[in-house]
Amino acid sequence: MVGFIRGRVAQLKRELLVESPYFVLPAEAQAAVKALHERHVRVRALTNSLASNDMLPAHSGYAKTRRRLLENGTELYELRPDTDAFRPGWSLLSGRSPAALHTKAMAFDREAVFIGSFNLDPRSAVINTEAGLYVESPELAERLTTYMATGVVPANSYRVLLDPNGKITWETVKDGKDVRYRDEPQTGFQRRLVANLWKLLPINAQL
Repeated sequence: MVGFIRGRVAQLKRELLVESPYFVLPAEAQAAVKALHERHVRVRALTNSLASNDMLPAHSGYAKTRRRLLENGTELYELRPDTDAFRPGWSLLSGRSPAALHTKAMAFDREAVFIGSFNLDPRSAVINTEAGLYVESPELAERLTTYMATGVVPANSYRVLLDPNGKITWETVKDGKDVRYRDEPQTGFQRRLVANLWKLLPINAQL
């Protein structure tokens, strides 16, 4: 599966759109993203924010790559936990549960799609058994592209950017006003601390 995706990405001419709950790209995949940017191929990805992610180790692995992804031209978005678009429902223990991204999909040049259980992370690549469906259909690709566009509007996600000083920021809109965060949005000190501690462990290959 990894070989197939790598080969299909290499054929891209215009655009790659990605949704993945866990988005932990190894060095080789990051190099592929950089190569796409150098060929003027657009890459846009939506993944979970720290506030919406149910796996802190996976988020920490992603967070370590975030700066390089932005430097390599990736349009990066993270799901807001307070959106209604991706909310699974109600929890008996905690009331209304936060939104979380579960879709695992890619759209290639609006010509073909890949949808399945495969996360873009090392665990899916080398540990788990995954399945996916690849379909060459411009009509289906256009429908998936339309669906994926809802995930990156400000009401549903944060746009992750580098400011002029090279600092990572998160931008969205709340109550009609532009909002910018300097830390992981809608998270407390403790959650950020635990996520940062996970970054120190040499477990990238297991994520």
